[in-house]
Amino acid sequence: MKITNYILIIVASLLLSCRKNVEVKLPDYKERLVVEANIETGKSAVALLSWSVPFFGNFDYTTPEKAFVKGALVTVSDGTLVDTLTEIDPTTGYIYLGTSKVIGQVGKTYTLKVRYNAKEYSVQSTILNPVALDSLYFKWELDSLGFIWQHFKEPAGLGDQYRWMAKRLNVKYQDLFFASPLFSVFDDKFVDGKTFDFSYDRGPQPDKIQQWRDESNRAYFSLGDTVAVRFNHIGKAEYDFFYTYYQNKTSNSNPFSAPTNIKSMFGQSQDVFGAFIAYSSTFDTLVIKPKP
Repeated sequence: MKITNYILIIVASLLLSCRKNVEVKLPDYKERLVVEANIETGKSAVALLSWSVPFFGNFDYTTPEKAFVKGALVTVSDGTLVDTLTEIDPTTGYIYLGTSKVIGQVGKTYTLKVRYNAKEYSVQSTILNPVALDSLYFKWELDSLGFIWQHFKEPAGLGDQYRWMAKRLNVKYQDLFFASPLFSVFDDKFVDGKTFDFSYDRGPQPDKIQQWRDESNRAYFSLGDTVAVRFNHIGKAEYDFFYTYYQNKTSNSNPFSAPTNIKSMFGQSQDVFGAFIAYSSTFDTLVIKPKP
């Protein structure tokens, strides 16, 4: 027993004596233009422009308008027509809206260009053929709560990617936006041509993030909800952006995970970062009724 105790003491001493202070030099921070833009079937383009902010900095998140970009020239083209997006509020910037000059159509490729500070950045995205869900149904989990499930027959032929969104149409909980939960994208790598069922959590409304976090049942839909589901067919570059974004978001809170670099659709540019998503969407609605 004494020998064992001595061995443990020696091992502990060795472990404690092997500590070393490591100084990590962080790379110099470079501010970048952030572009969050999309176009969907039957609608004009929308772009949100802002500046990136340093992770180790003193940015005041109660005044996000300090990071908004105003005065940029933003255009979208379908190869024939060019539409110039206008700022909702020129004194603030950030939100740029297209007109009816260029409307999203299936099969067309769109080019988004952003010109700011004497530099121009461009990216393309294509509205693919829409792919529909077969049906929606509700599965009970806790009392009056549960998840919406989708029955889906994935078209044969590798190379398809999807993004799922939903919003409540209730009188009491009238969501303004189609919201996506964490990891709302998937591809057909393992499900090509297969028929299967899947579900997602209820995603947060972008204008009510903290309120959603404070909800004890934030992941669920509930009895009485009327839920509109939007199912999007997207391209590979668009999928890679969202997938790596979600990986990065989850790994930042885990000290034992490897960091993930988000794949910007603007390539390796050191001046701009973000994505331009062309959505090909199908819609369905489900009313959650009492158990039969």
